[in-house]
Amino acid sequence: MPSVYDNLELLPQDLQGWNGNSDVFGELILRVKPKIIIEIGTWKGQSAITMATFIKLNKMDSKIYCVDTWLGALEFIDDNSPERDLMKKNGYPQVYYQFLSNVVHNNVQDIIIPFPMTSEIASKYFKKKGIVADLIYIDGSHEEEDVYRNLCDYFFLIDEGVMFGDDLTWQNMEYTIQKFCKNFSRRYYTLENNFWVIEKTI
Repeated sequence: MPSVYDNLELLPQDLQGWNGNSDVFGELILRVKPKIIIEIGTWKGQSAITMATFIKLNKMDSKIYCVDTWLGALEFIDDNSPERDLMKKNGYPQVYYQFLSNVVHNNVQDIIIPFPMTSEIASKYFKKKGIVADLIYIDGSHEEEDVYRNLCDYFFLIDEGVMFGDDLTWQNMEYTIQKFCKNFSRRYYTLENNFWVIEKTI
């Protein structure tokens, strides 16, 4: 079966990202020992590659679904800074190919499965196919309504495991996490003063 990584015009590695190399990823993987990880919001793949490299080093049998449109979040539209460069060609973002290249450079294409679509449609697909995750990383759009929708859509794709994210101090992020926990009788805790974690048990 053809792979999305086949015949790729490889770009030089560029793993620029935000918080994607934190020790939190390895800590949670060791704790949960996930078979399936879902990441919402991948960008150039820094966090996914951090997790995949940890998985490979520890000889674990895990797969990571990376869900992203690779079209950028709201704050990218008028931001022309290098760290939010969507690599547009004829007006259309090409950063997806940078992500694929980074995965190949780090030799983790056997672990990382790109899922180029919206988080909402992806959640419906996972539910339809019976794909259940043990560890879910939420780092997509940081708009309040988008964060809350992702929390609701993806928490219920876990039977037993952990949902987590970062940027706790970003705008209304903590308020949104608190709102979700209140509405669904859950609790969250923090790691490194920036990551939030919600555990789910059967």
